[in-house]
Amino acid sequence: MPKRGDRNKILERELLRKRGFGMLSQNVPKAEIARTLDIDYKTVYNWELRLRKNGPDAWRDREHKGPKRKMTDAQRKKLVKILLKGAKRYGFDTELWTLKRVAKVIKREFNVTYNVTHVWRVLQDLGFSAQVPLKHALERDEDRIREWLEERWPEIRKEAKKSGSELVFVDESGLSNEPNVARTWAPKGSRPKLKHSAKQSKLSFISAVTMDAELFFSVYPHGITGAEVILFLDLLARRIPRMMLLWDNASIHRSEEVKEYLYMSRNEVETRRFPAYAPELNPDEYVLAHLKNRELANFCPENEEEMKLGLRKAIARMMREPEFIKRLMLGSPLFKGKI
Repeated sequence: MPKRGDRNKILERELLRKRGFGMLSQNVPKAEIARTLDIDYKTVYNWELRLRKNGPDAWRDREHKGPKRKMTDAQRKKLVKILLKGAKRYGFDTELWTLKRVAKVIKREFNVTYNVTHVWRVLQDLGFSAQVPLKHALERDEDRIREWLEERWPEIRKEAKKSGSELVFVDESGLSNEPNVARTWAPKGSRPKLKHSAKQSKLSFISAVTMDAELFFSVYPHGITGAEVILFLDLLARRIPRMMLLWDNASIHRSEEVKEYLYMSRNEVETRRFPAYAPELNPDEYVLAHLKNRELANFCPENEEEMKLGLRKAIARMMREPEFIKRLMLGSPLFKGKI
């Protein structure tokens, strides 16, 4: 089926031809028709031949049938089922579907030979696209994660509302002077180069985002320990009188000093944990991913100070757009498209 833009072009072409056929039927000179419709004289001549041969309704576009599909609809449906079950289930050693692998499946199952270019077209037509798969740890307990989402998460929201606590999602990450490479436009055959310092510099930061998309950051030139976590929680406590933290089961969150701080602050700070090996549940993950892979894409600082400055500027840009941050947070399965 033609796309919308193609259909519009076909309609315009048919209407123009219909006017021309009408003028030809009234014996209007071809030269005058060409001037009136602003078209080439040869086009009018061809219209006249078409009118004589096929009659007054020949102004309509003729349907051009493409080549007959090698795979039947039933075979295409079976291919979709095979792809959805996974490459390992079919017998490959990894879960990656490549064009060559799909071509092998089509040949083996249906005795149809396609080159990889046509396999790409078939997959596009079936609603598939090339995507980077999400990494999931083998230790993940999918049933536990599903149970947490369906039962525990609604309970946590009710508990926070009942106690008057603000939900705060916390995470830690790091930044290196090794650039997060993103695509850019450049002349063909001239691949651009990103010059960066070979001397490794790293920053660590701890961040938090609230349900209202308010961001908090603390940046350090060294790894984060329990002491930095406590300093960050103090920063949050000065802005949020009562809060319920949601974070993962990282060792720094379970350190003795953090446990002692949380006990002493138990009237103002509560904690809840995400299930193990499920970072995609934390809305802060999506905020940090945008920060590192978009705001700081192709960022090549010359030294640690420039790296700190670039990071802080990127954070400041994001803080000015709470509605955009909310859209990032919607990537989490917690919200099902609505916060």
